Amino acid sequence: MIQLRKYEAEKNNFLFSRFFSRERQYMTSYKPDNRFHTHSILKKCPPLQVNYEISATTVPRIQMNLRSNSCHLTIVLVSISVFFIITTIILFIAFIRKTKNNRLLQNIEEIHTNFFTQIVHEFRTPLTIILGLSKQLKSQGNISPQTYTTYLSAIERQARSLSNLVNQLLDIANLNASPRTVEWKTGNIVAYIEMLYESFRLFASQKGINLIFYSEETTIKTDFVPNYLNKILQNLLSNAIKYSKEGDKITLTLERKKKDGKKLLIKVVDQGKGIDKKAIPYIFNLFYQAPSVEEPIGSGIGLTLSKQLTDILGGNISVESEPGKGSVFIVELPINRNEKELFPYWLPEQPGTPSLIENPPLYKNEETLATENHPNENDPRTTILLAEDNKDVALYIKALFPEDKYHILIARNGEKALSIANECIPDLIITDLIMPKKDGIELCREIKASQLLNHIPIIMLTAKSSITDQINGIKCGADAYICKPFNSEELQVRVEKLLEIRKLLKEKYLRIVFKGEKNSMSNDINSDFLQQVTNIIYRDMKNAEFSSKKLADEMAISISQLNKKLNALTGFPASTYILQVKLELAKKILSTYDRSIGEVAAECGIYDVNYFARVFKKHIGISPSKYQRLPR
Repeated sequence: MIQLRKYEAEKNNFLFSRFFSRERQYMTSYKPDNRFHTHSILKKCPPLQVNYEISATTVPRIQMNLRSNSCHLTIVLVSISVFFIITTIILFIAFIRKTKNNRLLQNIEEIHTNFFTQIVHEFRTPLTIILGLSKQLKSQGNISPQTYTTYLSAIERQARSLSNLVNQLLDIANLNASPRTVEWKTGNIVAYIEMLYESFRLFASQKGINLIFYSEETTIKTDFVPNYLNKILQNLLSNAIKYSKEGDKITLTLERKKKDGKKLLIKVVDQGKGIDKKAIPYIFNLFYQAPSVEEPIGSGIGLTLSKQLTDILGGNISVESEPGKGSVFIVELPINRNEKELFPYWLPEQPGTPSLIENPPLYKNEETLATENHPNENDPRTTILLAEDNKDVALYIKALFPEDKYHILIARNGEKALSIANECIPDLIITDLIMPKKDGIELCREIKASQLLNHIPIIMLTAKSSITDQINGIKCGADAYICKPFNSEELQVRVEKLLEIRKLLKEKYLRIVFKGEKNSMSNDINSDFLQQVTNIIYRDMKNAEFSSKKLADEMAISISQLNKKLNALTGFPASTYILQVKLELAKKILSTYDRSIGEVAAECGIYDVNYFARVFKKHIGISPSKYQRLPR
């Protein structure tokens, strides 16, 4: 129990209280000297009775102290909250920055990885050709002089390609490391660019591309660096030729800038694939390659080098492009570097004019590849279709397979390869992964989806050697995946083993059709095709007019395609397969029923008994009558 009472004691300037317990009475008093005084009185008292006496004038002071403490507590709480909020913001900002830095580092690492992967690809292809053709020259003793010259020319082209790639990398490194002494010249820039044009015109004509040069003036005296200008235009013209197709036109123009007569404009206009607008701001960045449906061509450093060289010349390079309509690369250069400074004069006859073409042209007398020579149906050789856009790689692969055993057909792109495959139905296909118009993955998918072509084994060659790339190649239907640079013996063994597997499948398909063997392979399209053909033959078994032409019409394919398909699946052309089906039926009847030879021949649609007997003995080994008497 608590009791509050007011006392008038010493003018109400002190406070005292009493605490009662069972044994003692305690009195605590508070005086103005801020000291507590406690008195103890031994006395019997009621249990737990507490009396508090508070001075009336002290109550407001206590209330004020309470308010002051509450205010201080609020300030402390607010300060702590603000501190935590600011700390959280600082930590969050630091986290965001660290995340951005990590992403930036990851992007840089990814860019470098992609760049070096592409560089490896660029090195692997020429190395494959150089090493492979060198080995062929050593191993082939009876090589003809023409073939010998062709191989050496291919080796030289690929060696120059490697040399140019290394030189570009060194140029980039040197420009970034330290400024070099620039050899400025003064001369007629029209004549110099015309020299470049003449060299590239022949190179472009080899691909069926028309390269045109136009200048409004025949003479424009300009300060320029011949070596730098050569590298700039070489990169631009090489790219224009690479990304253009046969029949396209490329225009190289030179003119004074209309608004500023002290500057020159050099334009390279092509009708190629074009560049996506999102990629244009980054096209001159180091290591950058514009995303494309097809794999990028080249290492992706040429435009960066061109940009850096243009900057050194005091100019600017830009691009205007639209996908599917081509690109326009514009190089803007000052006519005079310094009007007060004189430079040595450049003359066309001067020695040391740079080599202008990165690869010497492939003349027609060097071309020994059969691209349109389709095989005869009676040709006993194995037909291989090679889909490869690089002529030197195709030349090397063709050299690996003897002409007396193999007939090689070559297609420059996936679209042409599919057309040749549908027309000729080869025994095996070797395809590159990276090709124009239709790449190896798409070609492989379409062949495996075709009822006519799905039996053909496919070997995929590529410099992309990651596990993911290999899995993607196998998923699309490739029977083998070989990385460049490949061992020639590996490719030869792969071809032999895949052809052996096809022979085993032929025997299996014949047992399924003629012996009734159960097919263990589910969803076997080839077995279904063969069964469909066999059913049509059985349906028209007694029709004496039934022929391979009618069978081809029923299957909605040409006779040539039917012959190739059946020959690949069974080893027989259409007419022979029809006869085999008739003879198998005759064997069943002769061994099961007691019928005359004439009746058996009629059941098989052969109404000339003598012809039936001759054919039966030729294919089975004994006459129908002897076969009928064999013990069962």
